[in-house]
Amino acid sequence: MPVYCEDSRIDRWGIETLDEIYPLAADANNSLVDLRYTMALKRKHEGPDTEDLVADDYHKGTGGKSLLPSWSTDARFKFQNSTLEQIAWQNQIHQLRLPSLSKAQAAGYNHAWFFQTPIVDCPKMLEHLLDELTTSSNSKNLGDVDVNVETGVYYQSEQELFEEAKKLDCNAIVNCTGMGASELCGDSQLIGARGVLLKYDRNTCKRLDPKDENPSSGMNQLHDACIFADEAPWGTPEHPSYMIVRGDDIVIGGTCLKGDTERTVRPEERRRLLETARLLGIDTDACQPKGEWVGFRPYRQEIRCEIDTKYPNNNAKKDYDGIRLVHCYGTGGSGWTIYTGVAKEATRLVLQ
Repeated sequence: MPVYCEDSRIDRWGIETLDEIYPLAADANNSLVDLRYTMALKRKHEGPDTEDLVADDYHKGTGGKSLLPSWSTDARFKFQNSTLEQIAWQNQIHQLRLPSLSKAQAAGYNHAWFFQTPIVDCPKMLEHLLDELTTSSNSKNLGDVDVNVETGVYYQSEQELFEEAKKLDCNAIVNCTGMGASELCGDSQLIGARGVLLKYDRNTCKRLDPKDENPSSGMNQLHDACIFADEAPWGTPEHPSYMIVRGDDIVIGGTCLKGDTERTVRPEERRRLLETARLLGIDTDACQPKGEWVGFRPYRQEIRCEIDTKYPNNNAKKDYDGIRLVHCYGTGGSGWTIYTGVAKEATRLVLQ
């Protein structure tokens, strides 16, 4: 589900990424990607209505005035635009840990998007990709290939990138420096979209029991789900409430504050995150978060995935003839949603 990114290309890149990671998610023996139920709370029904169904451009529920995202038509998501009562009925089978139905309805949420989506365990996946690169280099007899991502070298200009490329006898540079591109490339369109979150240990944190609220429910909640709300009162686009289950962590967020440079969690943000954790099912009286985190999404209205054309013949100067600079940054909050697709696009630009 792409978030905090308005680039029109993300749908195509997202599907290419889904093609890559969905087989992993469907394989019970893998630990890199989980296939996880997700519920996005909605105040109103946003799907096709009668006007949509008779519209000339109706196609799989996204024609007319339907507000459903295009990715919802992919059968792999098993996407439903349902009432909370329908989801609660289904949950007798799924046995998911979901927020209190009565509290959600009292807050005005009567509908939800309900679907399955792959969730990447980010640290494990990064290690896997690095190992895969090293193994691939060795198997293809490429010699001593340096895949150290912690060199301690910080480039101050694009000129330094070309100097390094020439030294290493490279004919292409791919700039994936994220927020660093703001200074490296002087990109005023790139801004940090600040996010804050709490992390809980998934294996030890105590959950609220729905039977405490409704003893007659008789429902067991055995499986973790991801929850998202960016509509009031529980959330807004700038202060969404969400729970993401990832590996051994449960992540509670958050914010998306463009241009906010504060590097620590503010006291009022911490209070709100704890309130969100309780709303979404964690017993905050019985357990504490294992950590908190502040990060800055590299937000750009249009992702910069392109060949740099400001140098004559794609070169910084004549001495660097034949070296191409390709930029690949500015994915906002959608990095893991589109990473394969945008990487393939950058590769096409390098090779064209």
